[in-house]
Amino acid sequence: MASILWSDVEAFAPELSTIDTVAQTGILAFVNTGLNIDILGGEAHAQLRMARIYLAAHFGTLSSQGGAAVAGPVTSESEGGVSRSYANLMSSGGGALGSTSYGQLYEFIVRTSPARYPFVI
Repeated sequence: MASILWSDVEAFAPELSTIDTVAQTGILAFVNTGLNIDILGGEAHAQLRMARIYLAAHFGTLSSQGGAAVAGPVTSESEGGVSRSYANLMSSGGGALGSTSYGQLYEFIVRTSPARYPFVI
């Protein structure tokens, strides 16, 4: 397996078909060269391919949101004056990857990769 294409990303995230081609090119350049392929099973491993797709979809989702912070769970509410506050996932303990389902799937792949397991005899 080789580098992914934007059509690979769209197969998992069809809503990202409208992402600007300049953004697509930048995202693909990063995910195709910026990941540690050894940790994710090597270039021929399906795990690396899925990690690239999910990470690209994560960046594409953030790009489509204009880089805006994503609202998380409700942290407070009022009633009379009508008020509601949300956790900011971009700055909370969940981190930026936790702000999209694709980022969470990428994190899951990395967390469960064989290279992350402790060595046991």
